[in-house]
Amino acid sequence: MADAVRPIVGWIDDPPAAPLSAIDRGRPVAMSLRTLDPGDAARLAAYTEGLLRDR
Repeated sequence: MADAVRPIVGWIDDPPAAPLSAIDRGRPVAMSLRTLDPGDAARLAAYTEGLLRDR
């Protein structure tokens, strides 16, 4: 578990310069990847908020 938390602590102590970053195993991920689509993220956020609100 400590190995999983270590990168998060590093990002908090020294955040990336970019306003939005994606990292996979210590390497930057291209924001152009289909899996990082902002529209999909917004739909997921709205769906999740609805689930939590209805709980």
